[in-house]
Amino acid sequence: MSQTANVSLSAFEAPVPTDREATVLDVATAPPPKPLTRTLRVLAELGDDEVLVQVNDREPVHLFPKLDERGAAYATVEQGSSVLTAIWKP
Repeated sequence: MSQTANVSLSAFEAPVPTDREATVLDVATAPPPKPLTRTLRVLAELGDDEVLVQVNDREPVHLFPKLDERGAAYATVEQGSSVLTAIWKP
């Protein structure tokens, strides 16, 4: 389930919009394909003033082509044992 949280979007090297509200989706313990399906479901409802931050235990390589198909912008960074992927509508 998603939740709104104060996530430091400055942790990303790529330019992530820092003036938007971050919605965090922790899928680190979900078995495949739930991280992908949950992320795409939340992304479909994402507002133009939001950034979705997926927290996963690995780089979501199967998600990236789906984001490209939908015209979403994204950036990924490793943070400790987690991989954070920020996703937003350009």
